[in-house]
Amino acid sequence: MFVSSKTYLASQSQCEALLKEIELLKADNQAITIENEQLHAQLNQQSSDEEQQFNASLLQSTIECINQIEGIRQTVLESYTTIDEESKVSYQISDLLETSSKSLQQIIQEMDQMTTKMGSMTESISGLSTMADSINNFVITISKISDQTNLLALNAAIEAARAGEAGRGFSVVADEVRTLATNTNKSAQEVSELVKGIISKTSETVNSVSTIQDNNSQLSSNFGALNNDYGTIIDHCSSMKNTITNAAIRSFIQTVKLDHIVWKGEVYAVANGTLNKSIDDFSNHTMCRLGQWYNSEDAQNFKQLNAFKQLEEPHKEVHRNGVEALVLIHSGEKTNAIKHINLMEAASERVMNLLDDLANQ
Repeated sequence: MFVSSKTYLASQSQCEALLKEIELLKADNQAITIENEQLHAQLNQQSSDEEQQFNASLLQSTIECINQIEGIRQTVLESYTTIDEESKVSYQISDLLETSSKSLQQIIQEMDQMTTKMGSMTESISGLSTMADSINNFVITISKISDQTNLLALNAAIEAARAGEAGRGFSVVADEVRTLATNTNKSAQEVSELVKGIISKTSETVNSVSTIQDNNSQLSSNFGALNNDYGTIIDHCSSMKNTITNAAIRSFIQTVKLDHIVWKGEVYAVANGTLNKSIDDFSNHTMCRLGQWYNSEDAQNFKQLNAFKQLEEPHKEVHRNGVEALVLIHSGEKTNAIKHINLMEAASERVMNLLDDLANQ
């Protein structure tokens, strides 16, 4: 069967059109295939980007956590150095205080003894002075009587001589009276010597009391100087006590901050799969060291401070958001988990600042 030239050309033209259409369809199919591959690549890239973003966020948070630990470590080291230096000085002052206290007690005892002796000597001097005055008056009286007796005896002897034989008996009496006056005068002289001895002893006693008074004055001066030293020591001890107390508080707060950072580090470790720890094993905000201290009597001196009053809420948020982030990660909701991790870090920064405020009070 023969085909006309016209029909052949029409068929050939139609065939070429079909071939072109097939080529176009192939091109469209190839474009669709490429687009489909691109879509798959984009989906994979999006999933990979989300994973990378999650890991990058965790890594950044971990780095920040490590940086905080380094800062706290340095602060703890400085606190320890301060406490160690002040502790050495405290021991030196304690030894000095003990020595000064012993010296002070000894001086006080000596002063008490001196005071007692001075009192006794004063009484003795007063008694001796009174006795000396009495004896002196007595001696004066005796001397007067002796003089009068001698005068009477002289007059009696004169009268007896005038009376002659009749006055002989009276002359004997006059001699006896003169003898009595002589003996009396002798006794008065002996008593006078005794009085001089008493006066001499009294003078010695006065000198002894004067010496004791001088010694007591010197002791009082030494006591005053020692008392000043003692006061200085007490001031140093008080300052030392405050320094050591403040350093102890700072060291404790830094320890609490380290505990806080370690808790967050465990959250990140569980999130990264590097730590096998149950979510239920993470302590709440009342069971960690900070929470226990916050509700104990040890925190009594801080409870009136604003920083202390503001501390509980952000501390609670740290624990709540950290645990919630782990729950979301376990459920595969990593994007939402990152939000809670960021909230945890924001609350953590607030806790750190408030703890610093407490340490600087």
